[in-house]
Amino acid sequence: MRQRIVVITIAAVVLVAGGLWARAQVQPPNVATSTILSGADVGFRIERWDGETPVGRWVVRSKGEWIEPRTSMGPRRLTSH
Repeated sequence: MRQRIVVITIAAVVLVAGGLWARAQVQPPNVATSTILSGADVGFRIERWDGETPVGRWVVRSKGEWIEPRTSMGPRRLTSH
């Protein structure tokens, strides 16, 4: 009985060590590491690089957070306000 417990314990340790080693070999996804190049209230969030060219989105600061603005497209009526 005691020998069986020792074998199970050793197998569990080897299994955990192998899992930790395998996890260390995998690169984590590139999440939440976006860089924002910014002025005071307007910035550019870099999502990835295409060679030497940054690829991303324009963002604005609203209430302390960077958000992506929506643009209104189409004809607009001129008013005197």
